[in-house]
Amino acid sequence: RLYPPLSSPSSRRRYKEDFALGLRRYKELCAQLDALGQQLAQLEQQLEQLPEDSAQYQSPEYQDKKRESQTLRNKLFHIKRMVSDYDKL
Repeated sequence: RLYPPLSSPSSRRRYKEDFALGLRRYKELCAQLDALGQQLAQLEQQLEQLPEDSAQYQSPEYQDKKRESQTLRNKLFHIKRMVSDYDKL
């Protein structure tokens, strides 16, 4: 497991640093996903006229960023939980 339960102040500090870096990237991805979502909404009517298997209809960039965002979200929640559990000791 990448982030096991904390056992020292130094590991807590490392988790907090990792969390801050991950949170920054997560926010960047959210902003990008929001922008892509707005673009997709604007193009929705045009896309309805295209075949579903066309390149214009599918957005792999959006799907990739969405998956990365979900992965980072899970990682951040786990780190936050580990720090919180350590702080309760």
